[in-house]
Amino acid sequence: MKVVKAGGEVEEFQVDKLIESLTRSGTNRKEAEEIGNIIKERVPDYVTTNLIYKYAKELLKKLNHSYAARYSLKKAMLRLGPSGYPFERFFANLLNFYDFETHVDVVEEGKCISHEIDVLAFEKDLVVAVECKYHSSASRASDSKVAMYVNSRFKDLEEPLKKKYRKDNFEGWLVTNTRLTNEAKRFARCYNFKSIAWRYPEDSGLEKMIEEKHLFPVTTLIGIKQNLLKTLLEHNIVLVRHLLATDEDTLLSFGFEQRKIKQLKKQAENLIKSNH
Repeated sequence: MKVVKAGGEVEEFQVDKLIESLTRSGTNRKEAEEIGNIIKERVPDYVTTNLIYKYAKELLKKLNHSYAARYSLKKAMLRLGPSGYPFERFFANLLNFYDFETHVDVVEEGKCISHEIDVLAFEKDLVVAVECKYHSSASRASDSKVAMYVNSRFKDLEEPLKKKYRKDNFEGWLVTNTRLTNEAKRFARCYNFKSIAWRYPEDSGLEKMIEEKHLFPVTTLIGIKQNLLKTLLEHNIVLVRHLLATDEDTLLSFGFEQRKIKQLKKQAENLIKSNH
């Protein structure tokens, strides 16, 4: 059985990869294997990976909404748009739970020119300048040109930021919600700056950072209309935890119905408490 990936590449369908992604969402092995076998038997040859994802999600919904939401995490990261600003705020909030103090959308003077910094983060004797690259399509990637561009910015910022904030150490990070090309990874390794993408690095990629502390974006929740989702993001409610902590009156003022608020908060509770 052949499948067509988002970028148009054709490869053999690997049911084990699907089962692995299902178990990462919290589904037990038996349920994941059952869903994998159903899809393997019922979907046609040369089906798109997007259609497989949709079919798996529908089957997951019948088992548990929190499983389906977690399985949707990659898609949820693509919905943190249409601008890149929600993704920047999301990543800043993510770093807060990893003991960083963060500021978003700041301007700092480099050695030669001034720079807009997506996320400026501090941890002990370290200052970090984070460049966030948001893409709305899974087929899009940050390439070597992006890596070279941000590296030159990091070099210009290093000494001024260490001096201004009285820190001994500086790091520049390139972070994207999709993937990095192999050339971008090579360049980042060569010039020794941190790069984070979907499933990269393998043991500490973006999805690992999210799942480790259950810091799911609010776009993971099922059943929020696009206009209401936009309102949440505009009010800096970017994490599921944020929605859970927002009082009912505030959500009603955004346009949510009382019944929907209860449903979403229950879904949020289950998502945060669910085990890997």
